[in-house]
Order: sequence, then structure tokens, then C-alpha cells
Amino acid sequence: MQLSDCELLPGVIVDTNDPMKIGRIKCVIPGYVDASFSNENMPWVRPLGMFNHQSFSKMMKGYKVWILVNKSNYNEYWYFPFFELNDVAKSYLGPVYDSDQPEVLVCHNCGGNHATMTYDESNGFSTKIGQHHMDMHPDGKIELRGQEGIIKIDGSKIDIGNGSNIDQQAVLGNKLYDILNKLKNGFETLVNDCKSDPHTSKLETGFGICLEALTGIESMLSNNIKIN
Repeated sequence: MQLSDCELLPGVIVDTNDPMKIGRIKCVIPGYVDASFSNENMPWVRPLGMFNHQSFSKMMKGYKVWILVNKSNYNEYWYFPFFELNDVAKSYLGPVYDSDQPEVLVCHNCGGNHATMTYDESNGFSTKIGQHHMDMHPDGKIELRGQEGIIKIDGSKIDIGNGSNIDQQAVLGNKLYDILNKLKNGFETLVNDCKSDPHTSKLETGFGICLEALTGIESMLSNNIKIN
């Protein structure tokens, strides 16, 4: 089949009970299949692209779809699924679906855990699975929200918190490493100086304990962090 051989027409679904369970439907197609056809004489229309379990792509009787009719083979029809939410998705999305935005990209309901992917120009891209969210805003800010905590990244400041307390600033590992490394070098100098001067020999023990505490800082960074 070539697109140059096809005609694009609006269709209305009259049957979705596909015995093969592969997403085929039967439709009224203007100029080709009208309402006077018996169900047995209506051709099966195959989906042009599969959308798996996305709730809003579930075809139902009465839905409108676009049909590709192969004019070189009138027994070949394909349809583009019309993204109309079913009742389960509508009840979950609520006022979101009733408004003009955001645009629902994916909506999946399984085992009581609802999953959605939405986008709108004001809030950007959002993924939600149950109580877990990932939001990517148009200005570049990123928010990861779990059931108990949250991570916010806006390019200049990172906040990590629990619940409403989200003003706990994160520690930048490479910066902390540099500071601790300077302390370590300083204590090494102090320990060596104390050893060579009998008047400060008693301080060697205390400085040595501090130096020992800092000897493990090499393991605090992941292998992926480059220290400049």
C-alpha cells in the first residue's frame, strides 16, 4: 500500500468486538461503507499504529476516527485512533480533562495505579505514576516528587526536603571534597610540625585523630564526578 493510493475519510465506529483481539474495528465510511451494511458485511479496519494499553486510545462504539482507504484495494482499510478518554481515564483526570490544557499524551490505568503523561505550555511536561511525579517546566526547572520526599533542580539551587519542608539545600560533593581535602592537608602539616617540636608534641594526638577522620574522603565521590 502506498499513501498516494489512499484516501483519508472520517469514520464512525460501530463495532469493536474483534475476535482476533488485535485492535480491529468496524466503521461507517462515507462512500464505501454505510449504515445499511450488515455487521457481517462490514470490513475489519486495522489500526495504523498500536497504542497498547493507553486508556485514551481504547476504541468504543460511536467514536470518530480517520480512515485510510486503499483505492487500489477496496478490501484494505486502516484507521488512526482518535484520542478520546474512556470513563476510567476521565474520572481520574477530572477537571484536567474538562479544561483546554494540559494535553494528555498517555493515560494508563492498571491495578489501581494511574499513570499519565501530560504537556501544556504553562507547566511543561509532567509524568505521574500514583503518588510519584516528575515535572519538567518550560523554564528548565525539574521536580521529582515521591510519596515522602522531593528533589527540585532549577539550575542554580538544589533543594531536598520532606513534605512541605523543601528548603534543605543539597551539598555539592565536589565542593565539599575540596574543602575537606584542604583540611586534611592542613592537619598533615600540623602533625608533622608537632612531631618535630617537643613543645607541641602533646598536640600530635589530637591533630592525628582529625587527620585519621579525613583519610576516607577519597571514597565520598562517585566515579562519575570530575573534580576541577
